Amino acid sequence: MTGAAEMHSTRPLAGFPHVQTNDLSELEELVRKFYRGARFDIGNRPEKLDALANRCQLQDVALTYGRHGTQLRIWIPSLDAYSLLFSFNGSAGANTRGASVDIAGDRALLASAGDAVDLNYSPEFEQLILYVAPKALATKLEALIGDSIVDRVTFRSTVDFRRPAAQHLKQLFLFMAEQIDSSANDLHPPAFAELEQAVIVSLLTASDSNYSLELSRKIQSAAPWQVRRAEAYIEANWDQPVTIEALAIVTGVSARTLFHSFREARGYSPMDFVKRIRLDRARDMLKCGTGGSVTEVAFACGFGNLGHFSNYYRRAFGEVPSATRQRWATDCDEASRARPTARTGN
Repeated sequence: MTGAAEMHSTRPLAGFPHVQTNDLSELEELVRKFYRGARFDIGNRPEKLDALANRCQLQDVALTYGRHGTQLRIWIPSLDAYSLLFSFNGSAGANTRGASVDIAGDRALLASAGDAVDLNYSPEFEQLILYVAPKALATKLEALIGDSIVDRVTFRSTVDFRRPAAQHLKQLFLFMAEQIDSSANDLHPPAFAELEQAVIVSLLTASDSNYSLELSRKIQSAAPWQVRRAEAYIEANWDQPVTIEALAIVTGVSARTLFHSFREARGYSPMDFVKRIRLDRARDMLKCGTGGSVTEVAFACGFGNLGHFSNYYRRAFGEVPSATRQRWATDCDEASRARPTARTGN
């Protein structure tokens, strides 16, 4: 195995090399660490195996890029996580819960935790996979609907990325992979925690499941004091990841109700308000000369990507962060020079 080997920089998650091997037994051993009891069938051409995978594990979500270079069949008796598998190149097929799924182009497989799945990869197939921990998904679902769930969440096995909500989910995945690649040496936990949350919520709302009815019910309105309480919570916790579970608890309504009422009352979402508060805090730090460099200020205020922080800041305040720092530093210097110096007596 050459897990630390240099991998092609254009492949997703290139900063997180996971495996590179031509040995089937080595690949089986590795895969079984994640898929207990997995069985492989490579046909009569094992010499063609050229397996490569990149993988990044966050708190509740993992992202993987992989390819095998040969015809390969993998049977997994029970998945430990919800798995959205789609094509980066080529095609594959899958069977799960009696359904046959073609994985190519705009068609993807969404396999539910606890399900068995039979995967058939063509030689040219390259895959991208989103894994979501079952407990995290259940917690987000309960926050969204404002009630406990009893049954295991099971999704329809086929996802059509031509649907706008599903297309948004795919774009979020690719955006997260891009952010991971650009931050490979310095993943920022608070920023990625909220990005993970956005991906999990998008998976729940973009995909058909046994809880789709609850997620599509008519939304009730929150009281004005509940919107204000959400704002107060965000202002007090702006430097921490803001979760929909916490907002649901402090306001006493479901996250769907709160987000709807927030938009009705304020014209934007609670997460937009989070961004506004953090940008205001960043401006205060830059004006006061506290918090270190612009990058350090961005990270301290929950922005994991400096380029995005700069763009958000410019749209909010009409200048880039470095201009604010420079202008206020100049003003402070001029004020200091204009201030009369104290005389010392004999």
